[in-house]
Amino acid sequence: MGLSNAVSQLGDRLTYMVIITLIGIVSPGNIFAFSQFAITFTLPIIILSPFAGVLLDHSNKQIIMFRCHLLQSILIFLTPTFIVLTKSTAPIWVLVVLFYSLEVFNNTAKNSVIPDLVEYGNLVPANSIIITLARIATFIGMVGGGVLIARVGWRFGFYIDATTHLIAGSLALGMGARILFDPVKKLEFSITKQLGKSLNLFLNDLKELGILLSKDRMVIFVMISVFVLPFVAAIAHTVLIYLIQQEFGLGTAGVGWLGGVIGGGMLVGGVLMGFFGKKISRAKIIIGSIIILAALFLIGPVFVTPIFLYTIAFVSGIMFSFIGIAQDTILQEDVMREIRGRIFATKEFFINVAFLTSAIVVGIISGVLATYTIIRFIGIILLVILVFAIFIYRSIPYEIRSKL
Repeated sequence: MGLSNAVSQLGDRLTYMVIITLIGIVSPGNIFAFSQFAITFTLPIIILSPFAGVLLDHSNKQIIMFRCHLLQSILIFLTPTFIVLTKSTAPIWVLVVLFYSLEVFNNTAKNSVIPDLVEYGNLVPANSIIITLARIATFIGMVGGGVLIARVGWRFGFYIDATTHLIAGSLALGMGARILFDPVKKLEFSITKQLGKSLNLFLNDLKELGILLSKDRMVIFVMISVFVLPFVAAIAHTVLIYLIQQEFGLGTAGVGWLGGVIGGGMLVGGVLMGFFGKKISRAKIIIGSIIILAALFLIGPVFVTPIFLYTIAFVSGIMFSFIGIAQDTILQEDVMREIRGRIFATKEFFINVAFLTSAIVVGIISGVLATYTIIRFIGIILLVILVFAIFIYRSIPYEIRSKL
């Protein structure tokens, strides 16, 4: 499982890098092209996430993982031919939508099969091994993939990427006996009815969150801070990649190093939180992280150089880990166990919606505002979020604040 997931992550990062390369070739000087990429890979996640679990619970997850990887491999392998035949970028966007639609089911299946492979008492070490291998693969895919594609070209990059997904699917077939991944109960299954039930459950989750927000200011504080991560991620995906790839002429290899530096920062942030997270107020960690991010974006246009952008990326990665871990810890401590799962699921939905919205807005204003003005504008928005967060935090009773 760990090896299959690692190869899958490697393939995902190669997919990302080869598409970024192609965007830079066919749409030079166009930030909105990167926003279009963000829109096309985020929409499938938002639309399909509420339904993926229901469908997978009635299917053999091992076969689903294999078929998803096989179809992804075929799609990636055929895309260069369609690009040449059509002489347009349309095949790229078709690939992105279909690829990430399949990825929703693939990732959901991967997360749900681990208890079928190891004993309950070994879940923590198993998850640790899988996550560690995945992060190593992510770094190799971003940094190594950027260098590789810069040397072999985007077309051959697609073929290499297709091979990794085929290997990942084959490894998934070797995880264990097929019967392990069959549904526990084989029931009469109507896709229409199950999708309707899933949609109703999701709407109820939103209602539960609304009720909780009206009563619990700590949850309001967390949800305000939730918008910071996808907001900054959208900027990294659009503006920072554009600057590194085109303004500074560092190409795909430069973008790969940008992703690797962000990943390295996230790893350092996670380690630091493990050592010091219990000694510092989680709420103050969130507020302090937003202050640092806002400051970086406000002074960014003054010191914009490749080194400074990589510094922003590394520090942002650390802040991502700080904010994300602090958010999850607060919710785990503050929210009742009975609705905790629904709150976390809804949080993930809002993260993807916020990322999509941010990418669209940045793409639109990129046609009006200069690149460096956009960076400073982002800093101002982060300051507004910071003010709201501090206001809500100060309104929380002291006896509750002192425990966080």
